Amino acid sequence: MVKTKYLIIAGGVLVAGIIVFFVFFQNEEAKIKKRFKFIAENIEKTSGENPIIAAAKANRIKKVITKSCKIHAPEYSFSGVISSDELGAVVFNKRAPYSEISLNLHDFIIDFPEKGSAQVNLTAIMEGRLKTGEFVRELHELKCKLQKIEDIWHLKDIEVVEVLRK
Repeated sequence: MVKTKYLIIAGGVLVAGIIVFFVFFQNEEAKIKKRFKFIAENIEKTSGENPIIAAAKANRIKKVITKSCKIHAPEYSFSGVISSDELGAVVFNKRAPYSEISLNLHDFIIDFPEKGSAQVNLTAIMEGRLKTGEFVRELHELKCKLQKIEDIWHLKDIEVVEVLRK
């Protein structure tokens, strides 16, 4: 009876320790994935979204990049540098034609070539409905470089890799 009591207490302490570890001590990969989840949540749009909410979501995105972010998207004939001040307007304008948008990010491959730097390859699937009613689905492979500034990961480079289509 005494042994059972101690085993239950020890098991409870062990479970509490594991929970505390996962809640408070995320590894760098988990922090990066959380950053991308933040991006996806702020890109998403539901039908009937208020323009003020849309502007606020678009404006929040600028928190995830360095002062300037290099973007290379040959499929869209775009290559250039966007400052964090410009990003909110760009995101707002790109979301505007859609009544609904969902963004799913998966297949993360995360490397740390040097301290304070990360290379992330991932798959992004954007599904949306234009205000005209047309359904749009786009699949892209992304290569992203991130830089750690004050213990927070920020996007520095984004490259949209062309994907072969059937």
